[in-house]
Amino acid sequence: MLKSDQAATGVIYGTSVLGVLLWIFSAFHLKVMDDPLVFIILLLFLFLTEYYPIPVWKGLTTLSFPLIYTMELLYGFETAVFVFNVVVFAVLALNRRPMRVLLFNPSQLAISFILAVVFADFLLRMIGVNAAESAFWHGEIRMIAVTILYYTLNNLLVDLVLLLRPQAYRFKHFLQKFLSETSVAAFSIFYMSVMILLGTQNRGVIDVFSYLFFFSPLVAIALISSFILRLQKERNRLKSLFSISTQLNEHLPAKDWIHKMESSLTQFLGTDAAVLFLYDGEKWSIALQNGEYHKQAKIDERTAEGFALMDKLIQYDKKNLENEWVYSFFTPSIKAAAAAPLIVEGEVLGVLLTGKTRSGSFSQDDIQSVATLASQLAVVNKTKMLINERERRVLLEERNRIAREIHDGIAQTLAGSVMQMETANRLFTAKPEKAQLLIKSSTDKLRGSLKELRDSIYALRPYPTERVGLHQAIQGRIDSAHQEFGLSVDLHVKGKAKELSYMVEKVIFDIFNESLQNIVKHASAKNIDILLSYNEETVVLKIKDDGNGFSLFEAIRKAQREPHYGLLNMNELADSLGAALNIQSSPGKGTEIKLQIPNLEPKEAILL
Repeated sequence: MLKSDQAATGVIYGTSVLGVLLWIFSAFHLKVMDDPLVFIILLLFLFLTEYYPIPVWKGLTTLSFPLIYTMELLYGFETAVFVFNVVVFAVLALNRRPMRVLLFNPSQLAISFILAVVFADFLLRMIGVNAAESAFWHGEIRMIAVTILYYTLNNLLVDLVLLLRPQAYRFKHFLQKFLSETSVAAFSIFYMSVMILLGTQNRGVIDVFSYLFFFSPLVAIALISSFILRLQKERNRLKSLFSISTQLNEHLPAKDWIHKMESSLTQFLGTDAAVLFLYDGEKWSIALQNGEYHKQAKIDERTAEGFALMDKLIQYDKKNLENEWVYSFFTPSIKAAAAAPLIVEGEVLGVLLTGKTRSGSFSQDDIQSVATLASQLAVVNKTKMLINERERRVLLEERNRIAREIHDGIAQTLAGSVMQMETANRLFTAKPEKAQLLIKSSTDKLRGSLKELRDSIYALRPYPTERVGLHQAIQGRIDSAHQEFGLSVDLHVKGKAKELSYMVEKVIFDIFNESLQNIVKHASAKNIDILLSYNEETVVLKIKDDGNGFSLFEAIRKAQREPHYGLLNMNELADSLGAALNIQSSPGKGTEIKLQIPNLEPKEAILL
């Protein structure tokens, strides 16, 4: 990989040196301009077409070739090459491209153009096409030959560098670039054919206005095409961001949510390497690695302290002693990097590192994409931390509740039984009958305590939804009810199942189980219909039976008198998620219980 990178660098530097030499040679062979205004018009149009390029694959292309070819016809290839190099260099400098690009891009364009002109003229002499015999066909054939050779040589140089680089250059990338460049070449041939046709006809003096009016549509097409394609690129970027936001909502409850998003995140960034660090409130960890990353890189104490102090996105155009820690997470092929902190309410919750194999290759759009994604991930990570904290709190409350039940129930019963057994032991000789009654009473209490203890132990085990999942847990409970009580229970699942958090699945199962127990104990129902529906914004659980039904008013009054009554417990469970619980029932008409749970976090909380 390192040798490939060195070979690509060698081609770039070799091309740059040769191009600079040609540039210097051209500077000493410039021709005097007969009409400076024509030259100024062509120079201005050339600058505009170069400054507003058309995005192609991961690069850019322009519609400037007809202007370069016209300059070559008017002033010779030396002047055309010199002007072309100056304009391309100036445009790249205005866009703050690195020196390597400033030298290579004009050089490879100049080399391709000079070779195309030399080979085309040689071919014309070989096949015997003479301008004196047919000015139009000579000009047309020469123009087509120069255009085809220029685009072919230019693309061969670029393809050679892409093939030598360690990053994969797949056939689909080559084909996409080839088709784009071919379409631009075809348009240039068409435009210049019209120019040659008009130039070979006797239409009077060709002055500065002729060039102005003829090339104005070309510049207009270049500007409009550039703006349209830039808008399309921005629209696609926004669509990708919206898609990522939607996927983040869907995968948020999952423990491995970041790995499910890996493909979408890296595609949106469009970089050669990405490393995501997340902070869970206690320690830093590497949550995601993709592309040209260093597999053995670790987070040391110094790096963690640096992460915590980051307050803005930082761009690194080249490696030095100060930013060596950034490049330590990448392979040596990464030449440019950017670090974006994930900040929520002034707290750094993570850092997104991205890298590219070309120095200074992060554009303004790239930086905006990294910053936007970092903000998105910051909100998601904070939301995930809050969800985990809520689940831990609920689990702690559940453990405390079980501990209180053991203390107030089983422990008290055991203490009373021990006292009764001690009393029975003292009365065993004097009053055997009373001792026997005490032993029997203690035995009954111990049996009850044993049942409570088994229930508590079962409650401490992994929950059914955690062991087998929500659907399997519900189906297993339905099968048990059918075997034990002969109930006919139908389960219907609608919509695409979502990944729900452990807490949400527990609440759904608890309310379902409580409802099923109430039906078994009180409803005398024969048929039960259960619907679990996944909608875009909510998850709905509906349980309907054809049993006795009950008075909802009387049930609420009873729930107030008996704190552990089922309806009150179900309401508390629903409130813990901010869900809506609706119960409809009347004597003799069965019961319908509907639980409507909104998404854990509404989309507005995640979308920026």
